[in-house]
Amino acid sequence: MKPYFSIEELGTTWKTEFFAGLSTYLSLAYIFVVNPAILSQAGISPGAVLFATAIASGLSTIFMGLWARLPFAVAPGLEMNGFFAFAVVGHLGLSWPQALGTVFWSGVLCLLFTWLPVRQKIIDSIPDGLKTSIAVSVGVFVATIGLYLAKVIVFKNGLPDLSHWQMTQLVSNEARVMYTGLIVAALLGLKRFNLRGGLLIAMIAATILCRQLGIVPKLPVSLSNEMFSALGKLDIFGVLGNPKALSAVLIFFIVDFYGGIGKFIGLTGATNLQTQGKVRNIEKALYVDGAGTIGGAILGTSSLIAFVESAVGIAAGGRTGMTAVVCGLFMLASLAFTPLVGMVPVEATSGILLYVGWLLLPRKESSSLSRFDVSIALIMAALSFLTFGLDKAMLVGFWAYALKQLIQNKGRVNPYLLTAALLLTLTAIMQNQWT
Repeated sequence: MKPYFSIEELGTTWKTEFFAGLSTYLSLAYIFVVNPAILSQAGISPGAVLFATAIASGLSTIFMGLWARLPFAVAPGLEMNGFFAFAVVGHLGLSWPQALGTVFWSGVLCLLFTWLPVRQKIIDSIPDGLKTSIAVSVGVFVATIGLYLAKVIVFKNGLPDLSHWQMTQLVSNEARVMYTGLIVAALLGLKRFNLRGGLLIAMIAATILCRQLGIVPKLPVSLSNEMFSALGKLDIFGVLGNPKALSAVLIFFIVDFYGGIGKFIGLTGATNLQTQGKVRNIEKALYVDGAGTIGGAILGTSSLIAFVESAVGIAAGGRTGMTAVVCGLFMLASLAFTPLVGMVPVEATSGILLYVGWLLLPRKESSSLSRFDVSIALIMAALSFLTFGLDKAMLVGFWAYALKQLIQNKGRVNPYLLTAALLLTLTAIMQNQWT
């Protein structure tokens, strides 16, 4: 198994991979509480969503580890389930079976574009400077999630809400938990200690403090006899003649496909999983992403994506697919020990995410980046924070480098880079009209 997972080649151990997988799982375990709460707003039974989330996420993440051999967790993304419940069902008026149908077809498109030669050409069209900017954006986005979970910042309509911000938010109980997790993670991450399980220990310390401060999960979820009620209830063919549904398919696809590429590049930027800017087995990872979305729609949940919290396991030393396998097994086991999962409040992960966001920032020499590269990286990082998402940051980044090529090459630009910029623009316009 060592050669298959490249354990020695990538400089890791079985013990490191296990703790990295467990750390990733704990950092994203909140999705088993939050996803049912959000999708229940669309009319799906919370028990059915919990079942679909655990099975689809667990199997997809295990498949990511065994086949793509990469340390990425796959689960329903918050940017996807919110759009599903409040835009596709709430605003467009589609029923939840129809909405699941749009998710299904977006997964089919992901598989199709991954199978076609266009997939590698899209990846190759991304300049090195843009790859660095994407990595910076992912790091800032991860840190922003930490600040949001600690209630240090609040977002309203996709923008930071400063109208009610107070200094007391910096000294609240949630903020104290964030500081504790951040300090413990940073101390244990020092070369003097170099403790592989440092992030897991920091999360446990933050959880203990949460219990002492009275911070507990606010949305306890349990399985019920309705857990199979959404299984196979998606409307696959009825949505094909609905223009609104087709627009939803396009948005789900673009955010999933380009967001997946961005995360795979960004999360591995500071690791040995990239060679000359290329992520090993990225085509297999994209297949898993698309197949997971299809499976999730059949089971009864919104689009599955590569989870940005995979950064926690990567920061803990996880480098192989074994990290994903361990995480996936814990995901499946969530159905058996749902009460235990509920003991870790989402606030307990805030400081760890802040620390991991800092670790994700590229450590390249400044001489390797032009002034233009640095400027775009800063703009994209700011947008990741200000919009609480990666899609707007990628939109600006793709357009910036497309225009740069247009000027430098006297009207010539990589067609795949330009197409990506146009599709991201179309998606932004549609989302703005609906939400």
